[in-house]
Amino acid sequence: MSDRLARRYAFWLRCYPSGPRRAEMLATLLECAPPERTRPTGREILNLIGYGLRARLGRPASTGVVVLAVLVTLASGLLGAAAAARIGWANAPSLPSGAESAALGETVFPGQRVWGGGDAEPFVPSGDGEQTIYGYADYWVKHNDTTRDVLAYARGARDRLAAAGWDVHGDVVFEEEVASETPIGTATFWASRDDLVLGYTGVLWGNRAPWDSDGAASFQLSRSAPPWMITLAVAGGVLGGFAGWLLFGWASRCSEGHPLRTSVAGALGWAAAVWTLLVGSMGGLWNLQPDRPADEFVWLGLRSLTGGSGTVILAMAVAAFAAVRLRAAFPAAVLLAGVVVLSGWQSAAAAACTPSGPPADPAPADVAHSRVARVFIAQDSTDEQRNHAEAAIARVWGTTSFSFHYDPTDEEYRHAYCDGGELTGDSGMKVPYFWDIGMSSPGVFPALVDEVSPMPGVVAVVHGRTA
Repeated sequence: MSDRLARRYAFWLRCYPSGPRRAEMLATLLECAPPERTRPTGREILNLIGYGLRARLGRPASTGVVVLAVLVTLASGLLGAAAAARIGWANAPSLPSGAESAALGETVFPGQRVWGGGDAEPFVPSGDGEQTIYGYADYWVKHNDTTRDVLAYARGARDRLAAAGWDVHGDVVFEEEVASETPIGTATFWASRDDLVLGYTGVLWGNRAPWDSDGAASFQLSRSAPPWMITLAVAGGVLGGFAGWLLFGWASRCSEGHPLRTSVAGALGWAAAVWTLLVGSMGGLWNLQPDRPADEFVWLGLRSLTGGSGTVILAMAVAAFAAVRLRAAFPAAVLLAGVVVLSGWQSAAAAACTPSGPPADPAPADVAHSRVARVFIAQDSTDEQRNHAEAAIARVWGTTSFSFHYDPTDEEYRHAYCDGGELTGDSGMKVPYFWDIGMSSPGVFPALVDEVSPMPGVVAVVHGRTA
């Protein structure tokens, strides 16, 4: 019998807890092996792994405990990777600004006044609120005779980006709808360079009223995962998986011989593990956007495991620990409370105020990532002035929604004038009406100011604090 075979058996026998049982099994395996065998068979390896893990988990007669242990380890690894990725994205580099931003705008739109730019959060809700997408900065130019040929201009932008070192993915895609009352022509492509993704869109709307926009040539600039982010997420996944395995082993051994504890903790463990895997995979698929890097499936899936979903999973884990041993639930509950606090739980009520006019402009740092603005218009403005102001709001390329508020009892008055606090007395009856405006990215605000501020009756355009 070769020493090589003995060493290989001994390697796989490490799946069992240390002790004399290993030596007994090694002697038995060597005695039963044919003389010509030099390595364990695949069936022997699987048996040694499976039965060894059962023994380590204190359940040598259970098959399901190994399956659950693997699922819990995988789920814990995903949660660890999600936590590490969230930390990484929170410290990701800002989008280009200053000279770098201006140079990019000049590359795509040479010789034109470029609006937008600025920074954005790594992830934001989609326009309909149904998905989580990568945060982006909108850049655009108002249409002129050159840009209205959307296909030719898109091809020129593509070529200029390629010459500047960008990787252009595919050709320009042109779609045209001529049968509708408002003919639409759209040209799109996307490109990437370093840790940035650029999605170009040129759109022309026909048969528009003179006061309406007929589209724009634009692009959205967002981040992609830098190489160090992958290292960070993998490290978090390994640590999370290792911790999950150790905690599962402890729980399995502590609940041995207690059928009720085993049943309750096992049910919660199955639920938490399956829910983690489902949320991670479905979150990546549901939020995945076309014409984006393929690895975004991973990052969007990990993102979906943070916030509310992660809190629910941790709550199930706390309940499982409580079922195994009540006193073990305390440190887990402390961890859960810390996650909730760090997630931004706020319970303090805002102070009441007595406004006498539009709120002051907030500090730039307070609205650096805000995608909300408000346009205030005098109460004595005419219907025509309000219509003109609303048309100006709609002309800005990056406005995604707007709603008009004139009732002082409206909750939006509290957010607009008192940061969520009550308006005292009849002060709400004396302040200007306003529009709440959603913007595609924070950098849209200067264009909104430029377009709307000159309108008669408009008294202020303010960047809102609410994201």
